[in-house]
Amino acid sequence: MRYRRLMLLTEIGADTRTVFAAARSLAREAEHLLVAACPRTASDAGSVGAGGPDHTGAWLERVRVEAAKVATGAEVGILPELDAEALEALVEASRIDLMVVGPRPPGGIPMVARLRARYPVAVLWVPASAAVPTDRPFAQVLCVAPGIRALRTVAAFLRDHSEAALRVALFSLRRPPPDELVSGVEVAGVRAPVKLIRPGGVAPWRALEKAVRDNGVELVVLWRFAPPIIRAQRSAPVLAPALPMTPRRSAQRPLDVADPVELGDAIRVRIGLAYGVSRNPPIPDQEVAFVSDGRVVVSATTRDGEVELPGTLAADALGVFRVRGENAAEPVTAVERQVVVVRPGFRPLVLFDADLPVDELDALAAARGVDRLAVRMRPVRACHLLRERLREAGLEPRVVDASAIVDEGDAPDVSGALDAVRLARVATRLIAAEYPVVAIVNRRWHSPSTSGFVVVRAEDVPRRTWRRPAVSRRPETLLERLDSITGARRIPGNRIEVELDNGTARRWLLDVIARAERTLHLQTYMAADDDFGREVEAALGRAAARGVTVRVLADSLHGRHGSFGLRNPLLERISAIAEVELHVCRPVEGFATLEDLKRRDHRKLVVADGCVALLGGRNIAHEYYRAFDEVEVAPTTPWREVPWLDAGARVEGPAVAMLQRSFLGAWTAAGGAPFNVPEPAPVGSTVARAIVHHGLEDAAALEAYLAIIETARTNVNVVTGFPLMLEIQHALLRALRRGVRVRVLLGHVAPKHGSEPFEGEWEMARVAATSLVHSRSDALVAAGADCHMLTVGDVPGWATGMSPVHPHVHAKAMSADGRVCAVGSANMDLTGSYWESELLLVVEDEGVTGAFDERADALMVRSVRVERDDPQWQRLARRREWLRYWPGVLSP
Repeated sequence: MRYRRLMLLTEIGADTRTVFAAARSLAREAEHLLVAACPRTASDAGSVGAGGPDHTGAWLERVRVEAAKVATGAEVGILPELDAEALEALVEASRIDLMVVGPRPPGGIPMVARLRARYPVAVLWVPASAAVPTDRPFAQVLCVAPGIRALRTVAAFLRDHSEAALRVALFSLRRPPPDELVSGVEVAGVRAPVKLIRPGGVAPWRALEKAVRDNGVELVVLWRFAPPIIRAQRSAPVLAPALPMTPRRSAQRPLDVADPVELGDAIRVRIGLAYGVSRNPPIPDQEVAFVSDGRVVVSATTRDGEVELPGTLAADALGVFRVRGENAAEPVTAVERQVVVVRPGFRPLVLFDADLPVDELDALAAARGVDRLAVRMRPVRACHLLRERLREAGLEPRVVDASAIVDEGDAPDVSGALDAVRLARVATRLIAAEYPVVAIVNRRWHSPSTSGFVVVRAEDVPRRTWRRPAVSRRPETLLERLDSITGARRIPGNRIEVELDNGTARRWLLDVIARAERTLHLQTYMAADDDFGREVEAALGRAAARGVTVRVLADSLHGRHGSFGLRNPLLERISAIAEVELHVCRPVEGFATLEDLKRRDHRKLVVADGCVALLGGRNIAHEYYRAFDEVEVAPTTPWREVPWLDAGARVEGPAVAMLQRSFLGAWTAAGGAPFNVPEPAPVGSTVARAIVHHGLEDAAALEAYLAIIETARTNVNVVTGFPLMLEIQHALLRALRRGVRVRVLLGHVAPKHGSEPFEGEWEMARVAATSLVHSRSDALVAAGADCHMLTVGDVPGWATGMSPVHPHVHAKAMSADGRVCAVGSANMDLTGSYWESELLLVVEDEGVTGAFDERADALMVRSVRVERDDPQWQRLARRREWLRYWPGVLSP
């Protein structure tokens, strides 16, 4: 062991052969040895001071000879009186790192205890009867550590003083599991092999005596200077290292740390506060350190409880602690939790919900030939409790966190109903990082869409033969990523236009209806019996009169037709038109479940003759299709009559067939008869993808948005009026960190003139919704994004002196790098990402994207830019910070 400067405290005349042998065995590289000899009695002290009898001189000479065998720099002196201050002065002056004591001087134990309280020095206590090797180092060591803090201290000692040839037995009342012991050895950087000895059914200290005797122990190492153990030990020397124990953190909650996951270029981990079985929230943003091989290998600051470590980190196990001044010097004793880094393996991998019932865990444990990995879907149970459940079931106690893998942050609005889709998304992320995932097992039986893996029940895993899937090349381009994640195929040969103008959208819609010759398919989420609704009604009537087959599909709940006995007057009249067939999606009767209310069809689509299609975010209502210069706006105008900003696309070519098949699926599900879908010929050169998202089956639209953001290299433009899902917000923040310019155009859910909202029904609720929307953009503003609040002013026909108007933005549109844009019905919030069925068109064409960017830029230039240095914005951001967690307070 690596002690260099020793002090030996003994009695004059004592037999020192055993104590010198112990010193040689322990400190093979000693450079200095100071022998302090104490008289046994006061008469001995007087005789020594006077020159003493001959036997004292002979004893001192023998001690000098023995001391020289321990260290070349050896001194022998008389300590007239055993005094703690005198000992401390000697220890400090000679820079002693190991005090060797024995045979015991009178009062030695309490004296050394007082010295240890003042000065951090290791103490080796050598009983006279101890069996000590005479010509070699100690080879068999027993470390005593009753609890976790003691284990950390002993681990730090072994890091500094053990060699690979040493054999270490660990005597612990805590009984750490074997996997935890292995990872702890790696975290501490211990070179020696370590085995665990458990007390058994007898008293702990009797078990300790038996362990020393039965295992041929040559040295006992204590976690601290413990006089009762020292007095009781007779057969082996006892060493108390100098390292301090970890300070107690009674005022703080313990950490809750999931096992880090290697995802290509980064290792991602979630760190929370452990509340046991309840919501375990993320730790406040702060610096945390990661320990491996006995040292801090990475320090990082958490963001919403998540940390990204470099993918080059080679450690397989990590200790984690919150950085404070008092624990930075000794990382091993500062460790609060230890975790295992999860990396791609070679055997087929089955992912399963970490909260599976015990019988299903037992079924998984019986499977052979596969690896199994537990995924905590929501942080409602602390990871260390989940690991205990896994050990009891015979499964490897690795627990990864779903929110860290998909980077959704602390998202309390993510309910258990979404877990099946989220687990499938975790599998997709891991497959992209070359994990051989073959199956997932959900806690609630539900089969989401999958690609490259299957959904199975726990009892089916042992019954099947699993083979490792072929490792495919990681997707490199946007198109390849969309192929692998959403399954939407690349469709070339189209002519596409994108608009951000209500007047253009109205002309397109009425023109398409007027030109239809054979079929006309219209799908909407809502339909209002207002001036524009009646205009569409008349247009459909004229088409039907020409012999066009008209099919109309509406969401029953939000279309207010067929659910809870509601009848929509506009839809009633349209369904009465000859040659018009109307169906509604998922009507709700009686007691409504959460799924009934939230799993709606949000798509908006018009297809004429199978060759031209319109899609976007517009419902059939006045505010979606009237341009700002077509409405006389005054301070007394109801908010619903103030035009909104929305976006849409007009498509011709082969992509129309995919859009029409989307309508066909929804139509037949609602009870409509099937029909043929023609395949239009190519009419242009634009490549497009029709992303069809089916609520609670996939997250295709969300994945498309993320793919656009993640592959952006220069700029991202976002036009949205709904609260950004945290996962999209985080992707935009990552884009900012890698130097991408992010611009966002937002609106007011409650339109305003100046600082006053327009009046109307649900006015105050919409004001609150506006605060929610803006709260999800505050982090972007703080990080340097260009966020603009849509502003419209100086419009001919508006009331004289009318203040600038801040309308609602209902558009769902995004572009990146001037090469790709997306527009459709899918809001970038939780509902659009998971619950509702959506339609999103992704266009990869510089001309189409350039036109979109030009229009978005013109809107942003005339709008109000949010300045992060503005004191008013800072006050608002602080006031609504809690809203970033909405609607988690109301979520199941």
